[in-house]
Amino acid sequence: MQSPHEFDVIIAGGGLTGASLALALAGAGRIALIEAVPPASDRQPSYDDRGLALALSSQRILQGLGVWESISNQAIPVEHIHVSDQHHFGSVRLHAEDLHRAALGYVIKARALGLALMQKIKATAAIEFICPATVTGMVTGASLTEITVVREGRQNTITGRLLVAADGSFSRLRDMLGIRTATKDYHQIAIVTSVTPDRSHENTAWERFTTDGPVALLPLAENRCAVVFTVRSEDAGRYLAMDEDEFLSGLRSRFGARLGRFQRLGARKSYPLHYLVAAEQVRERAVLLGNTAHTLHPNGAQGFNLCLRDVAGLAEVLAPVLRQGGDPGELQLLRTYEESRSADQKRVACFSDGLARLFYSGLPHKILFRGLGMLLLNACPPGRRSLARLGTGLYGKQPALVRGGT
Repeated sequence: MQSPHEFDVIIAGGGLTGASLALALAGAGRIALIEAVPPASDRQPSYDDRGLALALSSQRILQGLGVWESISNQAIPVEHIHVSDQHHFGSVRLHAEDLHRAALGYVIKARALGLALMQKIKATAAIEFICPATVTGMVTGASLTEITVVREGRQNTITGRLLVAADGSFSRLRDMLGIRTATKDYHQIAIVTSVTPDRSHENTAWERFTTDGPVALLPLAENRCAVVFTVRSEDAGRYLAMDEDEFLSGLRSRFGARLGRFQRLGARKSYPLHYLVAAEQVRERAVLLGNTAHTLHPNGAQGFNLCLRDVAGLAEVLAPVLRQGGDPGELQLLRTYEESRSADQKRVACFSDGLARLFYSGLPHKILFRGLGMLLLNACPPGRRSLARLGTGLYGKQPALVRGGT
């Protein structure tokens, strides 16, 4: 019988990715979810007012976790996607009907999704939510990992057969494990906010590439649009200090006039953009998950959707073992997970980084290549369908939760 401080799986990081994994495993074993910042805090970056673009794969995963039903009335369907290149020819238009579906994805506020996850976690007896708490040490043994946790000034020790590090791009747990990373600084800052355009967004997600970075507008309720406005790092302070009219004018000059004028600027938050891939994702008794394992450029809004597919893949490997009383921290088992997710991870990482290298360049041959490429892709229905399947997360071999199983 387990003591109150013994768990099957310890998840360090209670953001959207870690919380989703806790729910995915809750029916199979005893789970500890550790988070440093309370969900309701203004300092909680995972549960803020950002608009999240959820691929169809993510919608299916959340449905399988029993969360989608509580947020579906707040999720705005994306029926069309429009991609263009500022000052240059060529564009690509994708439509849900290309895949014979009602939507290509959905947009929801991160805060709404976080609230739904937390409500379900607090109602799940198999999950112990330890928050606010910080992991300050770890010792990995032959059969258990011992974690030192500081909570409200008191130090405690808990043990688990598997540690999942989901504490973000700047992971302390990854450093404690001594896992190296390959990184690239894009020298860009994403300013996230919201606006109301003059014209109807018509349930369209817009992505416009510029030499300073992408500008994306995602449909929200009441004809609002979530905005991701990417600027050079050295320009970020100036944009954040602008008054509302000046910022909206700058946004329109970069985005264009397709949606008319913008008004009712929301609060602005900023996030530095970089590329990070861990040299190892699994060790005996440890897994890196989410942005701890791979942090990508927001081109195409693939990062969080890839993280959720990793959650589904890890749960698919671990849950049967936990139910049968097996060892979830055994290295060969964890390598099975890593191998199952490798193709999808590499495909998405190459896609997002490749777009950055291709579109944020003023070299004439790259301008010509991307313009011709978009013209040809837009004129080729099979190519558009393949791109749509990649964007929806349905491309290639995927976990059962993505395929519609449980």
